[in-house]
Amino acid sequence: MSSVMRKYLPLLLILICLFFPIKITSAQPSDMNQIIKSEPSAFSKQMIQISDLIVYAHLDEHVTKWDTGRRLASGAKLINAAQHLHISQTLKGRSPTNPLLVTTGVDPLPPPQDPLNNVYTGPLADGDYILFLKSFHDAQHFILNGGFTAVYPVVSGKMIALDHGFKEFNGLTVSDLSKYLHD
Repeated sequence: MSSVMRKYLPLLLILICLFFPIKITSAQPSDMNQIIKSEPSAFSKQMIQISDLIVYAHLDEHVTKWDTGRRLASGAKLINAAQHLHISQTLKGRSPTNPLLVTTGVDPLPPPQDPLNNVYTGPLADGDYILFLKSFHDAQHFILNGGFTAVYPVVSGKMIALDHGFKEFNGLTVSDLSKYLHD
């Protein structure tokens, strides 16, 4: 290589990078600023089939939140959150050690009737739930498999189907759901 080329090689590399940027993507958990949008399943059987993990779990008030650096047109921030899943029973899949539920939410929180709440669920309230989950980045992180269609609070031992939930799950016990899943 000539001395002239060696002299201008760094400049040439910089110019190439400016005009042809290299996009580096990572599937590592360190890239936790990914925006998670909810896309509900059309049918309960489809949601069951494509869920990696179905659990009866408790979520407590401990939520870790961080700014993704992204904003909506309104100026509201998109924030991500992680919550520890305290799994009581695994109905499908294999429960990892220290599993986390990762969600994207809006800050400030929109009014309850705002459709953004169905797209960006944000962290879930303290309580017991049946959750239909998909793996996210690695074996420890999970996302809701269909937003609120994947969330069933358990009150007095029975599942409650939220507005967007599948009504055939309403009123089932954890045992009833387990039988339904394995029939």
